[in-house]
Amino acid sequence: MRKMARRLLGKSIVSPARLRFATGVRPLSSRWGERGKIIHRYYLEQFLQEFSSDIQGRCLEFQEDSYTSRFGGGKVGRIDILHREPGRSNSTIVADLTTDNDVPSDSFDCIICTYVLHVVFEKERMVSDLYRILKPGGVLLVCVPDITVCYPEHHELWRFSVKGMDCLLSRSFGQDNVEARNYGNSLVAAGEIRGLATDDFTQSELDYHDPRYGLLVCARAVKPVDK
Repeated sequence: MRKMARRLLGKSIVSPARLRFATGVRPLSSRWGERGKIIHRYYLEQFLQEFSSDIQGRCLEFQEDSYTSRFGGGKVGRIDILHREPGRSNSTIVADLTTDNDVPSDSFDCIICTYVLHVVFEKERMVSDLYRILKPGGVLLVCVPDITVCYPEHHELWRFSVKGMDCLLSRSFGQDNVEARNYGNSLVAAGEIRGLATDDFTQSELDYHDPRYGLLVCARAVKPVDK
């Protein structure tokens, strides 16, 4: 209804949550998704939509098929789901990419790795193995948090800047084959920390990007064909 009112009135309608934005020390919501669409997921999906043409052939995703089918559609020939631990009914591959494993090299046309690297201690080793299992010409699509909430039960280890992600991926893929960027601004970053959702912001507020206050970092890395 707020979106409809904005279109009809041609101006912003401030949500009740925004009116409470600067009051109190406790967040308006203590869990992602309680109040509506998660802000960082809005940007993650925007990134995957932009590079949806890369999501084709044999694809790998972690834990579940959250995005491959949605953004790859009919271009996807096969989807593998990787879990680190056995016993998950939807897994097709059980492996730890930070240790020696049996995943064949040069296997995947696209790997979608969203909100994974920040919980991996040996992130350099994992990126090296992601590179190994991609086919030449294959694409890695990565998203990781920058400014965000830290929930202790998720055992998060790292936060990333654009420069840090670029350096991490460039070690394996080469600098010319990596494109990293961040999404968001100081308002929406503060909003996610305070428990707001996408409906609490106008389209122009969501779509303004200030590299000083990135909510998340996304990157596209291509494995060279000549290696």
